[in-house]
Amino acid sequence: MGATYYISADRSAAAAWQFTEHQLAEAVQRRWPESTAGVVPGDALEIDVRVGDEHCEIIYHYDLRFFTFPDQEPLRVPVVIIHTLLRDLAPTAPAVWWSDDDGTPEPFDVQADAEQVAEDFGM
Repeated sequence: MGATYYISADRSAAAAWQFTEHQLAEAVQRRWPESTAGVVPGDALEIDVRVGDEHCEIIYHYDLRFFTFPDQEPLRVPVVIIHTLLRDLAPTAPAVWWSDDDGTPEPFDVQADAEQVAEDFGM
């Protein structure tokens, strides 16, 4: 516990996300109406997602176009949320994830099943 996770478009494959922070905030509201997404100082969008009894916070750094979230239990919640948002907003852009513990980019397969991606995440 204690790591921070990052997810971004795979820049090594020249991938880029074209959605804006406003489109991301709208997608959060469409998917999870009880959730919030608001701009915080420092070019970031703070996303507070409520899914049933589960809750998590994710930060989207729209200046550099990447998501961050802390190591938490259950880890699958932020992974599935980000996977769902990317399927909605950037379904064809290759993505990667890494942690500040390791720093090695690993594939984040937006085309795969979200639950499978969450199960394999970090292993």
